[in-house]
Amino acid sequence: MADTLLAIDGNSLVFRAYWALPTTMQDKEGRPTNAMYGFFTMLFRVVEEYHPTYIAVAFDRSEKTFRHKKYEEYKAGRRKTPDELLAQIPMLQDALQRIGVQWVDQAGYEADDIIGALSVQAEGKNMSSYIFTADKDQLQLIDGHISVVLTKKGVTETKLMTGETLMEEMGLTPAQIPDLKALMGDASDNIPGIAGIGEKTALKLLHEYPTIEALYENIDNLPKNKLHEKLVSGKEAAFMSKDLATIETDMPLKKTLEDFKFQGFDMDGLRSVSEQYRFTSFLKRFNLGQEKEKTIKTEIISPQELGILDDAYEFALLIKDGVRIAISGETEYVIPLKQTLLDEGYDLNDVLRELKPFLADKKIIAHDVKALMHEWGNLFRDFYDTMLGAWVLSPSYPKYDLASVMKRAELEENAADLFTLAERQRDEIERTELENIMYEIEEPLLRVLYGMEAEGFRVSRDALARLGEKYDKEIGALTEKIFELAGESFNISSTKQLAEILFEKLGLPIVKKTKTGYSTDIEVLEKLEKKHPIIPYIVEYRALTKLKGTYIDGLIGMIRGGVIHTTFLQTATATGRLSSAEPNLQNIPIKSAMANDIRSAFVAPDGYQIVSADYSQIELRILAAIADDRHLKDAFMKGQDIHARTAAEVLGKAIEEVTPAERASAKAVNFGIVYGISDFGLARNLGISRKQAAEYIARYFEEFSGVRKYMDKIIAQAHEDGFVRTLCGRIRYIPELSSGNYNIRSFGERAALNTPIQGSAADIIKIAMNRVKQALAEHSYESKLVLQVHDELILYAKDGEVETVTELLRDCMENAMKLSVPLRVNVAQGKTWAEAK
Repeated sequence: MADTLLAIDGNSLVFRAYWALPTTMQDKEGRPTNAMYGFFTMLFRVVEEYHPTYIAVAFDRSEKTFRHKKYEEYKAGRRKTPDELLAQIPMLQDALQRIGVQWVDQAGYEADDIIGALSVQAEGKNMSSYIFTADKDQLQLIDGHISVVLTKKGVTETKLMTGETLMEEMGLTPAQIPDLKALMGDASDNIPGIAGIGEKTALKLLHEYPTIEALYENIDNLPKNKLHEKLVSGKEAAFMSKDLATIETDMPLKKTLEDFKFQGFDMDGLRSVSEQYRFTSFLKRFNLGQEKEKTIKTEIISPQELGILDDAYEFALLIKDGVRIAISGETEYVIPLKQTLLDEGYDLNDVLRELKPFLADKKIIAHDVKALMHEWGNLFRDFYDTMLGAWVLSPSYPKYDLASVMKRAELEENAADLFTLAERQRDEIERTELENIMYEIEEPLLRVLYGMEAEGFRVSRDALARLGEKYDKEIGALTEKIFELAGESFNISSTKQLAEILFEKLGLPIVKKTKTGYSTDIEVLEKLEKKHPIIPYIVEYRALTKLKGTYIDGLIGMIRGGVIHTTFLQTATATGRLSSAEPNLQNIPIKSAMANDIRSAFVAPDGYQIVSADYSQIELRILAAIADDRHLKDAFMKGQDIHARTAAEVLGKAIEEVTPAERASAKAVNFGIVYGISDFGLARNLGISRKQAAEYIARYFEEFSGVRKYMDKIIAQAHEDGFVRTLCGRIRYIPELSSGNYNIRSFGERAALNTPIQGSAADIIKIAMNRVKQALAEHSYESKLVLQVHDELILYAKDGEVETVTELLRDCMENAMKLSVPLRVNVAQGKTWAEAK
């Protein structure tokens, strides 16, 4: 069979696909995929029909082309491309590469020109070319060896256009297409043509005069009427329009035909793309669903038959209705476990005894390795955690339990499919360049977190009990005062009863209503604070009862052997930040006397001191580095008060002249700016007008122009890519950016602004934790990490090691990552957490 080229107009077809299919089609990340799906549907059909040996998908670029230099208004006035469509183009280009189809674009030229140049190259090699497009401009390329496959309806119907069919339909030769555009223009490309001449008149003229050159050579022979006037006055526009409409087939193409050799679709890549974007029909079309449909062989074995693992490098391990093991995706070995004394099967301890040598010698694949460590101990030499893998690849899902992850992957809950899942994840981690995040940060951190959870934090039950008694007295006094001001007793914690007192009895203005009545939330109470003396007491009552219930009564109930063991959630946030649960020790309030009281109950064991190290303004330092802003960088390099420096720059005064109020305003902007704070938000925070807030923000961006440029750049890049990355490469997909809803899209833009900063801060402290753990082990120190609270690390430092470990901690944290500004930590020590703050 002779070689053939299939040249595909990427932009033309992806636009047609987008408008032909509903935007409700979404991938696992919630991103629209309708344009991609439609494009691939058309691609598969045309490949099946024409059997090409070369495939090139050509795309336009966003910057201007040589045609804009000839006519500045070229393509001006086009309606804005929907964000939901723009987001899919880089996804499509990546997917094409993965399935074995090459795509191309070139600065200064359009897809039409690339297609024309490739088609001429192919013709020179006596090859046939099929141009697949929805754009009739490319009909001009038809020649003896070049045909155009033109889309006719949706993504299903096409028509093969040749010189003969073009003559039958329009009475024109391919070479006359630019002449047609010269006369009638092209509104979609803003090619002017001649004013007042439409397609019917243009065709009539070209049927008589084959080119506009011939037409104008005979212009004096035409009747002197209005058409003649239009032709005479529009001559310059006509020739310019023909030039614009002519495809540049001799452009200096940077690639050759051999770059587009098609060896057939890469089935592994096609499976990966289809699974990632939920194109299940493609899995069926190409018989790629065997992973789900295949029959996994199951063998029942005894613990003594674990010799099957001898030659394996790694194995998947799953405890579900027995101990399940797999060394491939084909076979699962099951050791049944006894549930009762009467059951057939083996005791788990007996199985573990036989399994231990393999755990210490081989790499295991498991889901939630940390939980398994808490059951079996730190027995694993090496591991791959599919829960971590699922989160690193797709960090925005609400659940990462085994059932949810396997369901999303269309796999079953068995060891063989767990092995398959790990293989898929590792391929995807490599493809998306997440190896550093997975293997250098998160996997080592898992062991660190296990050690911290196992150690726990020592808490004085007596100290908490004394605090409880103290707060009970304060709550009682507040209750009496509230009843006195209300003129009666009532359930202060009841929203309904409190609303009746405030709005019906006391007659306070109604601020907000809910479905069930009047709102008494904190926002309402803050607005009513100066309306009646009862309000401050209610606010204090709520804060104190919440603090006592959560952090005194709640913590007392979780003390085991004088210690509280929190659980660190490694897969709970999209930015990569750690969180803690049962109890959440990261959520204890920071700046209040009550918070300090509670921290005083967290104590060091005998023979140890608590050492706390807290990064100083790490997010602002990262912002300074990422944005390369000269003022921010200079302030940090000089060790200046960043908020005072900000106020000085914005207000145009010396830093020594900045007042505390001015510094506070600058602080609100500094911390709000990375969250995309609005004039409304700043006005509310500072108690000023929106106009004043807007003016302040405008002045800030004038002075801190690097920050403005960074914000504009990261938002534009996120819209283009559909995701953002941290400095370490952690990825966060932001499907909200492609939403047609302004509020949802605005949330996505704020996430795009904040994630590289907050996520980089999370990466840095994780790197620091790994380094601290390693350094302590290398020196055989008895000191140990016990807690992480966002930007703060807390250690038990052994007496005699305190000074050395303090410097070790400082060094590991300040040198976790090299930025263009220094990282700094504040270190303190004491016998209680409060003393070490």
